[in-house]
Amino acid sequence: KCGAVENAVKMFEKMGERDSVTWNSMISGYCQSGDYTDSFKIFRMMIKDYGLYLNRVACLSAVSACSSVYWLTHGREIHAFVLKRGWDAGEFFSALIDLYMKCGDLRNSNNVFRSILDCESVRGNPVIWNVMILGYVSNGCLTLALELFIEMLGLGIKPDSLTMVDVLVLCYELSDLEVGKQIHGFILIFGLENDVRVCTALMEMYFKCGDPESGFNIFKRSQNRNLVTWGAVLSNSAQNGYPIKALELFYDFMSEHGGFPDSFLLVSVLRACSSLTSKPKCEEIHGSAVKMSFDSRVNYIKTPEFYLLDMYGKGRDMESAQKVFSGLLSRDLVSWNALISGYSQNECADEALNSFREMQSEQIRPNTVTASCILSVCAHLSVFSVCKEVHCYLLQQGFLPNILVSNSLVVAYAKCGDMNSSWTIFEQMPERNEVSNSIIFGLGMHGCNDKIIVLFGKMKEAGMKPNHATFTALLSACSHAGRVDMGWQFFRSMSEDYKLEPQLEHYTCMVDLLGQAGHLNQAYDLIMAMPLVPDAGIWGSLIGSCRSHSNEKLAELIANHIFELDPTNIGYRVLLANMYEDFGKSNEVARIRGAIKDMGLKKQTGCSWIEINNNVSIFVASDCSHLKTNEIYAAINVLTMEMKRAG
Repeated sequence: KCGAVENAVKMFEKMGERDSVTWNSMISGYCQSGDYTDSFKIFRMMIKDYGLYLNRVACLSAVSACSSVYWLTHGREIHAFVLKRGWDAGEFFSALIDLYMKCGDLRNSNNVFRSILDCESVRGNPVIWNVMILGYVSNGCLTLALELFIEMLGLGIKPDSLTMVDVLVLCYELSDLEVGKQIHGFILIFGLENDVRVCTALMEMYFKCGDPESGFNIFKRSQNRNLVTWGAVLSNSAQNGYPIKALELFYDFMSEHGGFPDSFLLVSVLRACSSLTSKPKCEEIHGSAVKMSFDSRVNYIKTPEFYLLDMYGKGRDMESAQKVFSGLLSRDLVSWNALISGYSQNECADEALNSFREMQSEQIRPNTVTASCILSVCAHLSVFSVCKEVHCYLLQQGFLPNILVSNSLVVAYAKCGDMNSSWTIFEQMPERNEVSNSIIFGLGMHGCNDKIIVLFGKMKEAGMKPNHATFTALLSACSHAGRVDMGWQFFRSMSEDYKLEPQLEHYTCMVDLLGQAGHLNQAYDLIMAMPLVPDAGIWGSLIGSCRSHSNEKLAELIANHIFELDPTNIGYRVLLANMYEDFGKSNEVARIRGAIKDMGLKKQTGCSWIEINNNVSIFVASDCSHLKTNEIYAAINVLTMEMKRAG
């Protein structure tokens, strides 16, 4: 019980005489220390080597060991022995149900449970019902778990706090807010609202069922808050799009407790900082972590180090991310993945590939997350040969047909211009999820608009629910094809049929679609009416359409919006100058170019590359803002002829 297992074994081996109590102590002791394999070895040694007869305590511990390591066959043997001996099975019910549930044998688990109904002394024990409900939830049988809870209430058995926690878990697994509210009512009826475990689970249910306001209210009213409660509200705030609220709660906790005592709270607030992409906040929390000695000490599944790297990566501060990584005492797969992911997100392709090679040189085998990050780098580079090399490597390492890797490959090949390979991989996928709509994105990028509509229909027939990314791909395809009516249909379907609120990228697609079709005023009205704050990108999409359709007045109005949002944006100023040049307004052209010069703005040098016969040729563009449009076209023609002459 003090955790000194080796000392216990030495004492056991020195004992000249051992009785059943001694053996029971060893069997249960190993179980308590988490060494279930040795627990069962002692159990078998007790029978085979010493000929001692089994007793109830030894059998109970052995069943517990079997359930923990999923030894169904040995567990059934002990169950048969208990029945053969004619022992009162009441004390074994809970352990046997747990065994069968953990091993996925629902039929035998249900048989044991149903035999309880004939046993008056055990039937009213909520512990048995709790094990059964939790077992159904763990095996994904959520409806059966709910039906069992209703049956429990029908028999007049009062649930305890653990029952309510289990049922609340199944509510958010079902994403059924209405049932969750009814369970909340039962919690109040049975007077369990002040139980800290129930309160935490209730709060989690509201957050995960899409009602964060009720989740926050539960937290405010809770009288007993422990670290788990604080961790849950911080984590859910960050995950549900309330990073500022998460930081406020974190500071509340700091003022109440004078520091954070565990890494779970730190992980939650780091996640909030990464959502905000706020470098000052990142550095502030990082500094606190160092003070509290969390920087390179804690080893959890999701470590603070991972979230520090993730936070700096999302905050576009890869220099700080590299410093954190270099300071780690040990670099595991999780930390390498975080670094490579950060490089990938910030389009640092060379650094990501170099880190991938360095990771392998340290004998750390990549996983599917690593593969997905490297494939996103291939997609960014659009270099077909590199994509094929990574594909071959993934086949050799046995990463295919993993669904995450397959989805990433679909996108990578599409962005490298090989839609045939992209489609082949999609067709070969044994299973698909919502992320598999990346094929729709690829088809849209290559102008296969009719194929997209057919594929979307098949997706709905398969019962797969579209997400925001699906509709981004669909609206983008409509924009490429100029299908205004169909675009409106998809846009309205998001909120009406699928309860998805359109995001900024969906409005941008619609504005682009309407602008290209010449519906400029309708596009402008859509921007002004949308519930989101427009960025320079959505205004820029419309100003490009104004140039195409010669609407000077609206272009000037839009330009004012853009320059308010981003005064130093040179790209849209050059676009506006070119538009004035098309209209023959040389004075306006001179005014805008003079303003660019006075502000000291310089257009970022463009870079393009093309792959021919596995050789990549890079083209760096010089500043052509001083040239007229016809001069640029003439230069392009000369360059084209020279390239043809050179083969």
